[in-house]
Amino acid sequence: MGVVFTLVLLGAFAWQLRPIEHVTSGKATSTVTLECSFEKFRQIMVRKNATKAIVGDSGMKLIDEQVLDIDLDTSRDDRPLLNALRGKSKTDLVAVKQLTVQLTDPMLEASELVLRQDADIKEQRIHVETSSKRPAGRLQKYATTLDAYPADNGTATRVELSVDMNVVIRVPKYFRHKADEGVQQAADDAIAGQETSIKDFVTLYADERFIIPDLKR
Repeated sequence: MGVVFTLVLLGAFAWQLRPIEHVTSGKATSTVTLECSFEKFRQIMVRKNATKAIVGDSGMKLIDEQVLDIDLDTSRDDRPLLNALRGKSKTDLVAVKQLTVQLTDPMLEASELVLRQDADIKEQRIHVETSSKRPAGRLQKYATTLDAYPADNGTATRVELSVDMNVVIRVPKYFRHKADEGVQQAADDAIAGQETSIKDFVTLYADERFIIPDLKR
C-alpha cells in the first residue's frame, strides 16, 4: 500500500512538473507631479517628439514612427497662431501614429512589435493610448496610457501612467506563480522606466523660454 501511495505522489508531482502554456499578465500604474506648468508641458509634448519618452525605458527601442492621421480643431481658439506663439494655445489636437519597436527580451521570442498610438491633446488635458496591433512572439498584448492634467492651479502637471501586458509562457504547472511574478515585475520595471523617461524629457525643456518645434521627426 505504501509503495502504491508513493507512486501516486510521484505521479502527481510529475504532473505538476509537466510544461504547459500559461497566459500571465502584468499591470502597473504610477502617478507623478512634475514641477512644470501644464501650459509648458503641453507645448513640450506637442512641439517636441515625446514618443521615445512615452515608449520609455520599458525593454523596447523605437525604430520607426509613422503619422497615420492628424486633426486640428481651432474652433475654440479665436487667435490660434498668436496664442500658439504665446504658448497659450486653445487648439485641440488629435493624432494617430504607428510605431515599430525593437524588443530586447529574448524570452519573448520576437524581435519587433507594432504599436498604434492615439493622442488626444486638449487645453486642459492630454490623453495618449499606445497598444499593440497584434501579438509578437509570446507577447500577446501590450498597452500603455498617459493622462496629464494641470495641478496646483496650473503651475505643475499631474501625470498618470499605466502599463498592461499579457505574455504566454511555457512553464511547469507547479511554477506558474513564478511566471506570474516575473511578468508583473516586467510591468513594474516598464512603468518605472516610463516615469523616469517622462521626467527626464520634460526637464530637458522645462526651463526654455520658447519651445521651438522639433522638425526632425
